[in-house]
Amino acid sequence: NLNWLEVFAVFTSYSCTYLCVKERRINYPIGAISSAAYALLFLQNGLFASAILNAYLVPTLIYGWIRWRKDANTRPVTHVSLKMIPVYLAIAVAGYGGAALISQSLGGAMAWTDSLILTGTILAQFLLDNKKLENWIIWALVNVFAIYTYATSGLPLVAFQYVFFLANTVYGYLIWKGNLTHESLRTTDRNATNQGALTPAP
Repeated sequence: NLNWLEVFAVFTSYSCTYLCVKERRINYPIGAISSAAYALLFLQNGLFASAILNAYLVPTLIYGWIRWRKDANTRPVTHVSLKMIPVYLAIAVAGYGGAALISQSLGGAMAWTDSLILTGTILAQFLLDNKKLENWIIWALVNVFAIYTYATSGLPLVAFQYVFFLANTVYGYLIWKGNLTHESLRTTDRNATNQGALTPAP
């Protein structure tokens, strides 16, 4: 039987992802609606870590809405700084261990991979909210585990959706990398222009 809650969650989630690639701020309210639908769907299927994750995402998407700013003055795409990589890894590992133990103690299905999806998504979403190019790499890893987890948990439509999401991470990375390059060129041109204006004529 077709699960209409699953259909609705998949449709709104993919719409949100497409709008993320296009750097449209409206992805956030759509993402909140999708996350609420997924929270209920995963709860019904015993995927507690995924349910908690999506319930957590609903209010935290406000942070991303603020960070992105309006489309006409959107935050530029940047790289993750090298000094922050160990910090992100340490938080992710600690979060994964805690989430896995809690999910396992509650008798959650696929506790270890489900918890990996949880911690990976939180990290990827934080990087996305701050317009870090590397968010697409984290999303790609999350999608691989999501395909396996949901395909073996009785959610074939969700699993199939994540195949598209995996392909979309490549598209998103290339689009954002191009935007990063263009922004760098614009910044260089502006700096050169300003420097020329400050240099007195001979």
